[in-house]
Amino acid sequence: MVSVDKAHTQFMAKFAETRHFAKENEKDEILLKENKRRFVMFPIKYHEIWAAYKKVEADFWTSEEIEYSKDVEDIESKLNDGQRDFLARYLSTMSLSEEVLNYHLIEKFSAELQNPEGKSFYGFQIMMENIYDEIYASMIDAYFNGSDEPVKYFKVAKTIPELKLKLDFIDRWIKNSDSLYGERLVAFAAKEGIFLAGAHAAIFAQTKSGLLPGLAKANTNIFRDKGNYTDFSCLLFAHLNNKPDAKIIEKIITEAVDIEKKYLVDALKIEEFGVDVAQINQYVEYLADSLLSSFGNDQVYNVANPFEYLEGATTVGKSNFFEKQVSDFTKATENTQKAAAHEAFSFNDSF
Repeated sequence: MVSVDKAHTQFMAKFAETRHFAKENEKDEILLKENKRRFVMFPIKYHEIWAAYKKVEADFWTSEEIEYSKDVEDIESKLNDGQRDFLARYLSTMSLSEEVLNYHLIEKFSAELQNPEGKSFYGFQIMMENIYDEIYASMIDAYFNGSDEPVKYFKVAKTIPELKLKLDFIDRWIKNSDSLYGERLVAFAAKEGIFLAGAHAAIFAQTKSGLLPGLAKANTNIFRDKGNYTDFSCLLFAHLNNKPDAKIIEKIITEAVDIEKKYLVDALKIEEFGVDVAQINQYVEYLADSLLSSFGNDQVYNVANPFEYLEGATTVGKSNFFEKQVSDFTKATENTQKAAAHEAFSFNDSF
């Protein structure tokens, strides 16, 4: 059983009545309702969800596309001790975070979602997570060539308080059986779009001049993919009849921001990589505001993007699914109603 702290319980108690109603009606959400008449993928019924899957499929890439020889030269000749130390800590914590934070999460969401278009997306994401693991392992092998430097950080990373804060966040908002499906989608979007976003931004800041091209390319690809995963949660959220209270959405997103800021400074120590911590924090806040807008919320931080060169690096917040009418939902609802009417007619006609 997942444990939650007292403050969280008290906060959620304010919304007990509306959340109870939403929980009772989750069985009627079109995304979660089993369609016993559907046995194969085609014809496609959720066209926007299918388009999201085809987008990540088109962006497919492999670890073999990344070349590290120039990176190794840069590490040996252009990085100072603090930057090399950061790189070892970064790769160790990123590798561990991908493994620990994703443990069975995607499978859980895929099991809940009752349409093959969405399951295709999650299946592809699971496959890509394996590639990210391979990328980080390949980098560690190429950059440190058997050195013990990353090993010590692997040992330390498992015990850092900031990683536990992220695990507690996942327990509180996603693994908690009391959480609504909509709340879990928001939290998963925060996990994909905010957690580690500052680390990706720090890598962008240091590699934009041509330093570490292999790391830069991998970072660009992973950050783009994470934006797609974040957007997918927003798209599914837009299909819901019963959405979480705006204050709960804000609470989830701002909690993730606070955790990420602490993680960047205390665990990753990004200042050692030669980046402006205040700007990195502002970028995390900017992404959070974009994500809040995607869920139909008001912005909290009201800050500009401090990195113009990152404007097209991620799709987070670029498509406001909440404001536009989701045609998938309308079509699916109409089809379900027609199918039910047809079944009733056939039954009466036969008897």
